[in-house]
Amino acid sequence: MLPGLDGTGLLFRPLVATLSGVETKVVSYPNDKALSLDEHARWVIRQLPGGKAVLLAESFSGLVALRVLQEALSRIAAVIFVGAFAEPPRPLLLRLAPVVSRAGPLMRNTPAFLLRQFCLGRDATVSQLNLLRETLAAVPPRVLSSRLALIGARQAWGKAKFGVPCLYLQASDDRLVPASAAEWFRGRFERFEFERIDGPHFLLQAKARECAQRISEFSARIGV
Repeated sequence: MLPGLDGTGLLFRPLVATLSGVETKVVSYPNDKALSLDEHARWVIRQLPGGKAVLLAESFSGLVALRVLQEALSRIAAVIFVGAFAEPPRPLLLRLAPVVSRAGPLMRNTPAFLLRQFCLGRDATVSQLNLLRETLAAVPPRVLSSRLALIGARQAWGKAKFGVPCLYLQASDDRLVPASAAEWFRGRFERFEFERIDGPHFLLQAKARECAQRISEFSARIGV
């Protein structure tokens, strides 16, 4: 399980608690230094199990998972993308990077209405909001800024095609990643499945039960 922008994996807690009968491993990225996309991918590859693994990549980590597939395809059985993108999803993100590098500590005081509007949805609980605030605030601002820069950069994917099974979970009310982002994946994966779930960008946190069901069904269909 590859985390979003925070890189900690802490926000996977609701999903892990809901998944039953599925062996999971959450990958946390180093937060003591800024890494390139290739360095993120190599970090993941070093932690892959001996057999084939199913990658679940959330948001930012969609980029990492794609690089892992390019470098270690034989070790991947399938991949699940959640709110992911292969190209810069919003031009505004390019301009946010230097702001975040100076505003990291302010994450703890981010107004609830902003987190509900852009991240967790209008039904977000206080505990969900607090977990998101604390998680983002724990990541050094320069690391957040570096990952935002990776999001804003155009990656060289070439004409790569992937034969592994792919499930793309899309939030119906995603304010950060446009619905059109899924089409890139549809065109690159020969075995592509698409599911749209009612919810915000932080789908795995806001709709953990629904996502767990889709993940379990997909895993059963592909025999893993």
